[in-house]
Amino acid sequence: MSSVKVAVRVRPFNQREISNTSKCVLQVNGNTTTINGHSINKENFSFNFDHSYWSFARNDPHFITQKQVYEELGVEMLEHAFEGYNVCIFAYGQTGSGKSYTMMGKANDPDEMGIIPRLCNDLFARIDNNNDKDVQYSVEVSYMEIYCERVKDLLNPNSGGNLRVREHPLLGPYVDDLTKMAVCSYHDICNLMDEGNKARTVAATNMNSTSSRSHAVFTIVLTQKRHCADSNLDTEKHSKISLVDLAGSERANSTGAEGQRLKEGANINKSLTTLGLVISKLAEESTKKKKSNKGVIPYRDSVLTWLLRENLGGNSKTAMLAALSPADINFDETLSTLRYADRAKQIVCQAVVNEDPNAKLIRELNEEVIKLRHILKDKGIDVTDVQETPGKHKKGPKLPAHVHEQLEKLQESEKLMAEIGKTWEQKLIHTEEIRKQREEELRDMGLACAEDGTTLGVFSPKKLPHLVNLNEDPLMSECLIYYLKEGVTSVGRPEAEHRPDILLSGEAILELHCEFINEDGNVTLTMKPNASCYINGKQVTTPTVLHTGSRVILGEHHVFRYNDPQEARQSRHNLAAIAEQPIDWKYAQQELLDKQGIDLKADMEKKMLEMESQYRREKVELEQKMYHQTREYESMIENLQKQVDLAQSYISGGGSIWEGERMLTSSLLEFPEELKWTSDQKRVVLKAAIKWRYHQFTSVRDDLWGNAIFVKEANAISVELKKKVQFQFALLTDTMYSPLPPDLLPPGEDLTLRPYPKTVVAIQVQDLKNGATHYWSIEKLKQRLEAMRDMYETDAEMSPADGDPMMDALMGTDPFYDRFPWFRMVGRAFVYLNNLLHNVPLIHKVAVVNEKGEVKGYLKVAIEPVQKDEVINQKKGVRQTAKLHFRKEDFLKSHKNGETSDSDALAFPEHMQEEVEFCFRVVVLQAIDVADTYSDVFCQFNFLHRHDEAFSTEPMKNSKSPLTFEHTQNLHIKMSKTFLHYLHHFPIIFEVFGHFQPKSEQFNFERQNSALGRRLSTKLTFQQPSLVISTPVKSKKANAPIQNNNASVKSKHDLLVWFEICELANNGEYVPTIVDHAQGLPTHGIFLLHQGIQRRIKITICHEKGELKWKDCQELVVGRIRAGPEWAGGDDVDVLSLGLFPGTFMEFSMDDRTFFQFEAAWDSSLHNSPLLNRVSNYGDQIYMTLSAYMELDGCAQPAVVTKDLCLLIYARDSKISAASRFCRSLVGGISKSPEMNRVPGVYQLCLKDGSDSGSPGAIRRQRRVLDTSSAYVRGEENLGQWRPRGDSLIFEHQWELEKLTRLQQVERVRLFLRLRDRLKGKKNKGEARTPVSPCDPVCAIPESIKLDEKDKGIVGKVLGLIRRKIPMNKDPPTGNKAQELSDESGSNSITSPVSDKSLIKSSRSSDLLCRQKSKSDQNLASNDDIVDNLGGMKRSLSGSRILQLNILVPEVLEERVGVVVSKKGYMNFLEEKTQGWTRRWVIVRRPYILLFRDDRDLVIRGIINLANARIEHSEDQQAMVKVPNTFSVCTNQRGFLMQMMPGDEMYDWLYAINPLMAGQMKLHGNQNGTTLKSPTSSSSIAAS
Repeated sequence: MSSVKVAVRVRPFNQREISNTSKCVLQVNGNTTTINGHSINKENFSFNFDHSYWSFARNDPHFITQKQVYEELGVEMLEHAFEGYNVCIFAYGQTGSGKSYTMMGKANDPDEMGIIPRLCNDLFARIDNNNDKDVQYSVEVSYMEIYCERVKDLLNPNSGGNLRVREHPLLGPYVDDLTKMAVCSYHDICNLMDEGNKARTVAATNMNSTSSRSHAVFTIVLTQKRHCADSNLDTEKHSKISLVDLAGSERANSTGAEGQRLKEGANINKSLTTLGLVISKLAEESTKKKKSNKGVIPYRDSVLTWLLRENLGGNSKTAMLAALSPADINFDETLSTLRYADRAKQIVCQAVVNEDPNAKLIRELNEEVIKLRHILKDKGIDVTDVQETPGKHKKGPKLPAHVHEQLEKLQESEKLMAEIGKTWEQKLIHTEEIRKQREEELRDMGLACAEDGTTLGVFSPKKLPHLVNLNEDPLMSECLIYYLKEGVTSVGRPEAEHRPDILLSGEAILELHCEFINEDGNVTLTMKPNASCYINGKQVTTPTVLHTGSRVILGEHHVFRYNDPQEARQSRHNLAAIAEQPIDWKYAQQELLDKQGIDLKADMEKKMLEMESQYRREKVELEQKMYHQTREYESMIENLQKQVDLAQSYISGGGSIWEGERMLTSSLLEFPEELKWTSDQKRVVLKAAIKWRYHQFTSVRDDLWGNAIFVKEANAISVELKKKVQFQFALLTDTMYSPLPPDLLPPGEDLTLRPYPKTVVAIQVQDLKNGATHYWSIEKLKQRLEAMRDMYETDAEMSPADGDPMMDALMGTDPFYDRFPWFRMVGRAFVYLNNLLHNVPLIHKVAVVNEKGEVKGYLKVAIEPVQKDEVINQKKGVRQTAKLHFRKEDFLKSHKNGETSDSDALAFPEHMQEEVEFCFRVVVLQAIDVADTYSDVFCQFNFLHRHDEAFSTEPMKNSKSPLTFEHTQNLHIKMSKTFLHYLHHFPIIFEVFGHFQPKSEQFNFERQNSALGRRLSTKLTFQQPSLVISTPVKSKKANAPIQNNNASVKSKHDLLVWFEICELANNGEYVPTIVDHAQGLPTHGIFLLHQGIQRRIKITICHEKGELKWKDCQELVVGRIRAGPEWAGGDDVDVLSLGLFPGTFMEFSMDDRTFFQFEAAWDSSLHNSPLLNRVSNYGDQIYMTLSAYMELDGCAQPAVVTKDLCLLIYARDSKISAASRFCRSLVGGISKSPEMNRVPGVYQLCLKDGSDSGSPGAIRRQRRVLDTSSAYVRGEENLGQWRPRGDSLIFEHQWELEKLTRLQQVERVRLFLRLRDRLKGKKNKGEARTPVSPCDPVCAIPESIKLDEKDKGIVGKVLGLIRRKIPMNKDPPTGNKAQELSDESGSNSITSPVSDKSLIKSSRSSDLLCRQKSKSDQNLASNDDIVDNLGGMKRSLSGSRILQLNILVPEVLEERVGVVVSKKGYMNFLEEKTQGWTRRWVIVRRPYILLFRDDRDLVIRGIINLANARIEHSEDQQAMVKVPNTFSVCTNQRGFLMQMMPGDEMYDWLYAINPLMAGQMKLHGNQNGTTLKSPTSSSSIAAS
């Protein structure tokens, strides 16, 4: 075992970093690399690696050259390869960080050669220096590219663009059809690498990609064959050297990528992210102390990691080289690379010497081929025909999928055998053939050839002018040369009718794109129509003469530099020496952008404007069309509703239903003419329609119901993590006292366009730790909840030193907390400016009201007009002046809904003249009765709809009341009709703020024993079993019951159902078969059946006594026979309806619960299932599903009880041996007692109101919203009595809105009274004065008063009126007696031919209901008939009478009891009948308490549902029952008095049942100095 060797290398600055005057942020000291972030206000980080190479400056004495890197890293890996190990070196880093330079370098320069050429050179040097004649070496290479999860062979031109990756048990992952080339020298490897780079360059240019967007893997397979003279045997060693150049790891936003490049980056980042995830997982596995729970490594998530699986933590010696940029502009990418490398060094590989694998591999492959051929031959498939003509079998009958898989596997194995069986000579011949094909293809593409005729290597022609390619990657730049011959050289696509000389592909390349004409020593570029050609950055459309060094861009991505050797020699023209930077790909692209960028930008803006205008135009047209269509439909619906109401009123008035329905039918066939409304009627109707349109009661209720489960889960996690944060629903309405925050509104919604205020459902977040309250949107809660779940899952694994919770809250990394402002709003007040219209000053005392309608204090404000020659004598306080501007569109925006503004009709007062400046002042005098919990109180005010900076006072210490501000604000404004309209209708908004200093507050949800709770709650993740609860099996006699999720639940009942399978015994009786309970399956046991024996299924339903009355079982169906626990879905084709025996009620002397039992004969052979007909094999399990359709009294449809059962079929005569029975009994699996041979099931029966769906229009307005407030979430038991708010919150909010409306009206009336008193002047002495501001009572309220007889009589009458209740008539208009319904239903039935005066006691509908109650006829009506007849009955009755039928709809849901055991042990239960105590074995599995007879009992005997139970424990209760150490659990049906056994702790039991109650009692006991003591033996009561 050895760790991955990790090295990092720092490169010098490149030209871009030098031009940006970048700073170096990296330092290398030995093997420690430090990244310095202080210069850019970030932290410093240090990392230790195996090697740290400093190659920043060549004049530095610590500079590391290419040779030193290879000697420290490459030599060791080459030595391992000769020892027989697999070797891998991969380079990682962002684009331009020096990966390719370190791996490849410059192959022709001995000093600049990289690791790959040096390693290949030393490889053949060692082979050539081999003096041992008994050792022979052979070398094979392959070169592939991984681009966008597609694998391409770079050495074989005939291979497809996407090779398939396969996996073999011995070979591991490999690339199918990847060419392996036999090489004999270092020169051969260089040629192959150059060929691969050329192919990579051509493909990258055509695909608009570069090498930085793809991964390159160069693989060398070294085979050492040694002959042992003593034993005359040959041994082989195989080692695979993988040299990987990874794609650039830069981020998309740092590269400016978009479009196709962004898609490439997504795929590249996917592979690199997967590689990082694999490295992290492997690092975690290597640091684990226990190796038993081995994690899953996601190798297969990307092609790259799949192929490198053996090199990452497998059979390989691996080295990683991280290339780093030292510039501060690449700080984040460099830090990410360092962290990547730091994780990689923790990976441990298990490399072994690869000796003689081929002999064993060939033998196994040969055996597999023979086996597959036999299998296909047995199925009648001729393998030779399929292989010779692989396409012919498609025309005949299609082969099954498994046959195709076997054929593929056969071909794959034969291909591997052929590849392994090739001799060295055959491999050399194959290599030479592919080399010729490759060079021929390059020549056909127009690439230049050297003097010897080859296309390999980088060479420069000496005479002919030519084009050389430019690429973003230096390794791929200037490696393709295209000759421009004498005459015409054409350029175009390969599929052109006349094949061009130079073949190009990609975007914007035409079939015949352009021509290069070489005449008289000059080369002229002529382009075809619509061809995109650029020379030196300018687009050309006319023939242009080229000069050496010119940059030519054809299409979108083909960039070339034109070279003319003769012109260069004649003019000594060297453009590279003149330019400040080399003429490369970047130079050409920058040149293109400089000369074309402005035009392109203008075109882009023009297109954007056109698209925006088209979008607006189409939007307006669609809105108008939709509006007219909506109006038409609303008119039609309204006419229909009028006809329905008319017919119903006719029927309820005593008319015939037959006549009413005839009238309704005839009226529906023709629509009356549309009514013509007057203008006033239209205005009223439009106003009513708009109000109804913005009515939000139902939508708010849906939000409360549908999102309650998220609020519960957030609170549960908050309690577990001790966050002291409470979440609850809140309704916020946009009023003047409570404007909605922008983050709670949908994006782009303008509230000023609404005629009525908007109400939103928000989440009130009470941060009790910091004393803050925030409001979140529901979407924000869902986003934060994801982070809360992650924090909850990882919290148990984190140490206390992992982070500071307070710091996390301040930094915003804790999802429970938000940053809270220093100042918090106390409340808002409004002051109207009507006194300015009368040119009089006025002092207001207005209430400061919060968003709940609570008065939080008072504000004293003066509004005074300023006269022109007024002298200001202000001695204290602040005085400021501002100039205001009012725009008409800001204040008249709300009048767009059909109302006209009256601002044009307003007249200017004498002291206000239009277009003349008017001045007035606002003086904030005092704040009164502001709570002392607020300090640094200040007030700010502004005008409505004005979004500029508000006017603010100075903060004041809240040491005494009142707070004196004395802040004066003079306001100058040019009079206009807009401002005049504002003075008449709108106020000034005053907002009072202060720093909130919260008092210590007890947290409601705090748990007292969090350690035990954490141990329990961490297991709750595994609470849900793997078996999904099955849906009911379809009945043979009736359709599935109709479920109405919106119906109100009348009652809920917990059912305990026992299932038994009985077999015919020798004595002629049916006895229960043995059940094995030891497996712990969700089915609660496995039935051990015998083959070919008659069986019966017995079902017993147990529940508490109550209103449930079982009639009988309508049908018992069995189906879905399968070999696995999960049902694949589809139609129930194997369903069998069993013959039923009459059901009976059972009574027991010691048990007063209700027991209903029935049986059914089951012939399993009728299923025609091999699983039930044969004996089960070892390890098999058979699953089936049964559904019992039970008939309940008062219900219109059956209740369906569904259960999954697990079976095993034994031979007919086999018996469970005594030894097997003894072993199973040891683990608690089976028992001799027949009472143990049953399987329990826990269900909840909900009885819903079936009449909810019958009211007129209810189905049309039905909303499919699930009420999630009662859904269980893990940890819900810790919330105590807390529940998410529901409909009551809506009514409370309506009352709050009513309070706010009344407060606003009161303020308007007070203003009117103040202004009236001010205009009237002073009153006479003694005249009564009405207070117009909040004040103390003038006369003190006396403690006692004396009343005379007259006063007593008046007071008595007043009290009588107050106490009197207003009578409410709750009866329907047509009566409330059931017999009236039955008497009149017949006469009103549409099926009755007699007249209205005939008296008939029954109707067809009631007869049908009576027949449903009888069991004499087994052919029951289907649910469709029931629904139809009920529908007919409802049609024949008025809506008020239908509500009297009280029809219930049952719904049965199977409840999976949790696997987490909170507490178990013996307890005493008080029996009601005998008043004695019975001992039971109790297991608490929330939300249920399971009752057993004793600790060896295997079947649940009783259940207590804690979801709706109430737990009581007090000293008074124990004194009343005179029995110590007891507590009671009360459900809706009954109560249980329970006593602990000696040695048990009361706290443990109470905590398991109700943790919140136990914690509160413990806290109360600690405060009083008492504890919850355990019972002693003397005080306990023995079980009776």
